[in-house]
Amino acid sequence: MSDVESPRIDLPSDEAPRHLATVLRATQITPGMRRITFGGAGLTDFASSGLPDERVLVRFPLEPPHARSYTVRRWSPDTGELDIDFVLHGHGGAGLWAETASPGDTVQLSTASGWFRPPENLEWLTLLADHAALPAVSRILEGLPAGISVQVIAQIPDPGEQQTFTTAADADIRWIGGADSLLTELAAHPLPPGTGYVWCAVEAAAARRVRTYLRHTLKIPAAAVHTMGYWRADKDNWERRYALAAERIDAAMGAAMMAGKDFESVRDAVDEAMEQEGL
Repeated sequence: MSDVESPRIDLPSDEAPRHLATVLRATQITPGMRRITFGGAGLTDFASSGLPDERVLVRFPLEPPHARSYTVRRWSPDTGELDIDFVLHGHGGAGLWAETASPGDTVQLSTASGWFRPPENLEWLTLLADHAALPAVSRILEGLPAGISVQVIAQIPDPGEQQTFTTAADADIRWIGGADSLLTELAAHPLPPGTGYVWCAVEAAAARRVRTYLRHTLKIPAAAVHTMGYWRADKDNWERRYALAAERIDAAMGAAMMAGKDFESVRDAVDEAMEQEGL
């Protein structure tokens, strides 16, 4: 599962449902993760973005309407099969659907898109992930050539959620528990010299803290960092608090844009405003 935060139901055109996907089979990967393999005639015109962290917006047959983003763990154009790994939370519409999904069930998928764009002369790579981002980490590692040094810091709720990764790269995998801090672990291991790239997909507030550390403490160039909030803790309460502060956050973003700031500086202004609002 890669549950990229996307609460919208009124979807922009590139996230509109385009492909009817039919469940073919389900496989238990770990106690807390279930792989659903989709196929059917609705995927005959599906096209991969070519990016290893690509995601699709999945619209589930639920009431009220429910749509969430997930990583495409595997796409096989030869067989027309597509795998999505779902974390089984024990709650929430998508997770509960995945627990009982069986052959013949259907969902609708958007087109695929992704963000993983390391420099061409990549020498090292750092991947920071929690449980929800393990499918993307797996696919990134599988696509790496030999000769690249990779460190993976993966935060999981239980040791039973560890997975085996396949890669030709020289990979150092470090598993940490739910009570530990990805940022603390990252800071304890200096990034190597040379041309590198840091990819981070974790809870939204944690992703913001990691980004601040990378960009403003370590001074890593924006093109060498990608951080994303795959989900948000206590989301309903957060959205209520955000609604109260939205005008002030939008004003901070607008001021940065009017001042001619670049994208990263605008994002800094939004992050700072959200921090000030306790978000």
